Amino acid sequence: MRRLGLVITLGMFGLLATNSAAQGQDAQPRAKHRQFDEATTSIIFFKDVFSEALQGERPAALSQNRVAPAGMNPSASSGNSTPAAAADGNTEWAKIISATTIQDEVKRLNSQLLDTVQNVRKFNGGGFEDARRDYTELAMLFAIIAQYNGDVRWNEHALTARDLFARAGFNSKVGTDNSFKEAKDRSRDLEELVRGGSIPDRDADPKATWDAIADRPPLMERLEIGFDKRLKKMTASESEFKSNTEDILHEAEIIAAIGHAMQKEGFEYHDDEDYVSYCQQMQDAALAVVQAVKDNNADAARKAAGDIGQACSACHESYR
Repeated sequence: MRRLGLVITLGMFGLLATNSAAQGQDAQPRAKHRQFDEATTSIIFFKDVFSEALQGERPAALSQNRVAPAGMNPSASSGNSTPAAAADGNTEWAKIISATTIQDEVKRLNSQLLDTVQNVRKFNGGGFEDARRDYTELAMLFAIIAQYNGDVRWNEHALTARDLFARAGFNSKVGTDNSFKEAKDRSRDLEELVRGGSIPDRDADPKATWDAIADRPPLMERLEIGFDKRLKKMTASESEFKSNTEDILHEAEIIAAIGHAMQKEGFEYHDDEDYVSYCQQMQDAALAVVQAVKDNNADAARKAAGDIGQACSACHESYR
């Protein structure tokens, strides 16, 4: 039996060897690798799936189930930009503005600033005013990111970015060759962050007050744009409401965030009870617009937008 098994085994190996040799004699040359046209594939495939294809906030379950290495604070991040307020469980900003709105606004400002700093003539001819407004808003947004309790992009560079954009905003009060150079350099930093890169970290005070972060006038200008030129029109009728729900939600959250920030220590009039009351009314009305969008209630959105306008008008009558 053992001999028989050995004969069968040897016979099988022989057949396999013969078959392989026959296939080698009859085999045709391999086809050449197909060459793909990059112009065609770029339309079909993403160059960077994470930055171009993924949308919305990261699922909460992913962050909740993460296990931190032994001895490490799960809320802490590496580098000198650790968000101290977030580590303490500060949830105030997450109740006012979503991570998606923050990220979308940063990307919008990136595109806007790329146009503003195209050349020194355009910048010095009036573009510096747009740069001042946009960099001031960016400083506010990155200050929020540094304190944000939840998953939001650029958290590890938030304090560094906050201070760089704050300085660019302050220095863009005038159009000069030096302020243009700084604005252009900061635009490069912002583009690098948006594209998924990083910027060198620098020492920053996580408890800096708002007088070192943002000026009130540029943010007031952003409020005027957000309400008068966008939100007011988009909530004027049911058809406008239904056509612009995402933009309404975005602008309402930006308005609520500015209203909340301007009540913080360091902002002009932050210790004036009447002024703080107007800011709070505006914030509450903006959040009512957000809720109206979630409820798909056009009438409620229009009423809440009107309340924003009333708070702004009352404040302007007293403080302009």
